[in-house]
Amino acid sequence: MGFKSPQKWSIRVILSRFRRIRFLNGWSSVNSQTKAHILIVDDNPYNLEVLSRRLDRRGYHTTCVDNGRAALEHIKSEEVDIVLLDIMMPEMDGMEVLDRTRDYFSKTELPVIMVTSKDESRDVVEALNHGANDYIVKPIDFPVALARIEKELSQSREAGDMSRSANKFSLKDGEKFGTYLVKGKVGQGGMGAVYKIYDSSLNRIVALKVILPGQELSKSQVERFKREARAIAQIKHRNIVSVYHIEEHPRHYFTMDYIEGDNLSKTLKKGAMDIKEAIAICSKIASALNTAHSKGILHRDLKSSNIMIDTNGEPHLMDFGLAKLESEDEQITRTGDMLGTPEFMSPEQVDPSCGEVGPRTDIYSLGVILYEMLTGQPPFSGTAIRILWQKLNQMPKNPSEINPSVPPELERICMRALSREQDLRFQSANEMYNALASLV
Repeated sequence: MGFKSPQKWSIRVILSRFRRIRFLNGWSSVNSQTKAHILIVDDNPYNLEVLSRRLDRRGYHTTCVDNGRAALEHIKSEEVDIVLLDIMMPEMDGMEVLDRTRDYFSKTELPVIMVTSKDESRDVVEALNHGANDYIVKPIDFPVALARIEKELSQSREAGDMSRSANKFSLKDGEKFGTYLVKGKVGQGGMGAVYKIYDSSLNRIVALKVILPGQELSKSQVERFKREARAIAQIKHRNIVSVYHIEEHPRHYFTMDYIEGDNLSKTLKKGAMDIKEAIAICSKIASALNTAHSKGILHRDLKSSNIMIDTNGEPHLMDFGLAKLESEDEQITRTGDMLGTPEFMSPEQVDPSCGEVGPRTDIYSLGVILYEMLTGQPPFSGTAIRILWQKLNQMPKNPSEINPSVPPELERICMRALSREQDLRFQSANEMYNALASLV
């Protein structure tokens, strides 16, 4: 079933669908009710005075600084809930402040909204790629800015509540979990956490993914956790993490390969990759997807942060939390819900009338990853709603317009994978793999 409709989709239609999206990183429509501490950073005293006065009237506590270095000191030493950050400032510009902030705090732990007169698309993309939560162009429309500030505070508060609840039950370094010895935490979400552990039965370091106790988990969330383990366990491929053990006691958990390295998303923050390296990584993930698809398993949340690059430069596909096993009934997804991450979702994940979710869905997401590797930026950027609208109505720029060194044939492969109409994409991951392999 192809992308049938050439009509333009309105923001109103996208918004109505967006309200039903259940993203992995959560979504909250609850307004912020408690007073928050807002750090305003701007070298223009008039801008500082006007914005702080209006926010103070709304009940917020504001701190104003006029340079980047002072801003970073406040961020590191004070209880700041959100930062409104100008880019062009003395001593240390806003982009460097943003980079250093992300060394200390994630986007959910401390939201940063860039507030600047720089209105070029490349400036917005750069800020978002460096970890900004949002981007506001001066002169400020205060009601709109206030709504965006409150949205970020609400999401941060919700994530913080979940994280604080989960942290009460975190495993500590040196603690025993069954026969395993905890060596450190790798990462944590609202539902579970991943630890580096020593498995005495295998005499090796592995990763432990465990549901945290004390969570009000629905039956569907527990089932999603279990089906991730089942999905990975069925696949044997050198570029997909292997599962070793699945158990429900003392908690739901499974053990898998521990990959020493960084995820691809972190690598791409440095910009576009070497062309040969991008081809090698993409072709290996295409091969991995082909193996998964041959087992009747769709990933459905393929993105650069779900690909680990080990110390030898080898990619490893992981995080099958939204995987769909064709042999199982689809009971955990409500009709009309959309699961995934906006930047990587295919048109058919945005709207079912665009086609069925299947292997070509993962191919589209792999096309997004290839585009990122070739250009250093995603095909579409902006708010989640704006990204979804663009996926249904536009095609991205050709990669060579951003990076002239991209070869024509590689560009054709990338843009074919990103076709809105399913029938114009590669019809299998193996077909995409062969196309990439022909360039080596």
